[in-house]
Amino acid sequence: MCGGPAIVARSKNRVVVTYGEGMFDAVEIQKKCSVDLSHPVMKSEVLARIVRPRQRFGYDLIVYVGIARYLRRKQREEICEELFRKRAIKLSAGSVSNLCDRFLLYLEALHLVRSPHLKLAMQEHGYPLHIDATSEHGKGGLFVCMDGFRNWMLCAGKIESESEVHLKPFIERTIELFGDPIAIVRDLGPPGKNAVAFLAQRNIPDFVCHYHFLGVIGEKIFDSSYALLRKLLRQSHVRSDLRELLKEMKRYRGKVLNKGRFGSGHIREDLRALVHWVIEGENKKDAVYPFSLPHLKFFQRCQAAMQRADIWVPAPRCQAEKRALHHLEGLIRLLEKDKCLQDAVGLLEKGWYAFSQARNTLRLTNAELPRGDKRYQYIDIPSLQAQRLKEIKNQVELYLKDLRKYVGNENFSKPTTPNGIILKYFNKYMANLFGHPVILDEDGTVIAVVQRTNNVDEHFFGNEKQQLRRRVGRAHLGRDLEDQPAQAALAANLRHPDYVRILCGSLEHLHNAFAELDEHSLCDATPLVRSNRDTALQNRVCTLLKNLDKTDVLDEFRPDFT
Repeated sequence: MCGGPAIVARSKNRVVVTYGEGMFDAVEIQKKCSVDLSHPVMKSEVLARIVRPRQRFGYDLIVYVGIARYLRRKQREEICEELFRKRAIKLSAGSVSNLCDRFLLYLEALHLVRSPHLKLAMQEHGYPLHIDATSEHGKGGLFVCMDGFRNWMLCAGKIESESEVHLKPFIERTIELFGDPIAIVRDLGPPGKNAVAFLAQRNIPDFVCHYHFLGVIGEKIFDSSYALLRKLLRQSHVRSDLRELLKEMKRYRGKVLNKGRFGSGHIREDLRALVHWVIEGENKKDAVYPFSLPHLKFFQRCQAAMQRADIWVPAPRCQAEKRALHHLEGLIRLLEKDKCLQDAVGLLEKGWYAFSQARNTLRLTNAELPRGDKRYQYIDIPSLQAQRLKEIKNQVELYLKDLRKYVGNENFSKPTTPNGIILKYFNKYMANLFGHPVILDEDGTVIAVVQRTNNVDEHFFGNEKQQLRRRVGRAHLGRDLEDQPAQAALAANLRHPDYVRILCGSLEHLHNAFAELDEHSLCDATPLVRSNRDTALQNRVCTLLKNLDKTDVLDEFRPDFT
């Protein structure tokens, strides 16, 4: 600054732990100007690139732990064991949690710093904004805003409830950082619609997800009848009795004649297979409700069981087989005699036929559902997707024309028939179902189409919950989702090479990008929140309990003057 000579101001010793060097003593010689003492003290730039001031763990160790936790789905104990085996670094599980928090804090700060560059890359073709929220049994609400073309996580936050008040700030933050989207894709809920109303006023297309659209229709048609069927089947105990029957028939396996509940004889394997089929079906994974009705399928298999028995277990039959089949027939008759159950099944079968017609018209296959088998998903060829959407729209218009004739003069405000319910929802949301923007290149070739479902978000939620179960080792994630900071959603972006290239070049240089962040950038990041509700109250309870404990101690030693 002034050209004067620098002299030693002080030296500081600090124990530093990095992934590259392990644990070592860092001796920093700080210097000052000998001419003008008002000049700032000069500190080591090399040390500043290795570890943050007044901290012990280096940036590369923070990155290693964060990637192991959120990309490689390692548990805390596994990370501790791995670091000790590879680098002889001893960490506690609590230290791993603290390093994970620092990783998420730095990652969000870097995401915000690089947002102008990310925005520039997204402006080439624009981006469709996919919004959705998730929770586990009402706990751990997480709201996300994603780029539907690139599957990038743009913004994520904890919410107390899925209401406009809680959703709109995150949408506004996304728009502030990345600009207006070319379209919005959301579910049918009024909170989402109201939260993006200000974008709809700017003539940005607002679409509802076809999967959520059909899902709401199915729930409206099936909910009451399906709940009744489930209740009646549970009360009948037929399913548990069939399992007991299958267990009893296991005694009749093999060539040796056995004597049990059904007398002596040999029961063929095909009869046991018949009972197993009635209980489990084809043993294939069912689609999500209401796109599959497992209890209705079970009842229908019971109805078809005796006809299958004539084919699978033809005569002649031994005494044990006759008695086992007679017992099976008796269990099935219990269901057939229940009039309430028969009525519920009749309503469900009628509704299923109407629902299947609507679903076939929209051509929504099982592979396009959130838990659909990826092996059977359509190859993403934009030109074919654009043509397919046009064909679906034309098919829906013809379907609605016939449906209006069939429904006739039914009350549209409160329809009672399945077809009336379907027609009501199509009339209400038809404007939000079609018209998805198509992106063309200079030659007029279709290179991208806005997706008609919100599977970008749904697949993200499914993958993240699966990975969270692996990290915490628990099946029920209600408490874990509440405790996990929302910034953990941004870690999924590190799986996308195009995002990583803009963020830091490569994951090998991520620790250098963290080192370049200044205090102002870190202050812009959202504070880490481990619970999305009642945190303040819980902290107050802890304070009151501590004060109460102190009072009890004082009372114990206070003399009694009575």
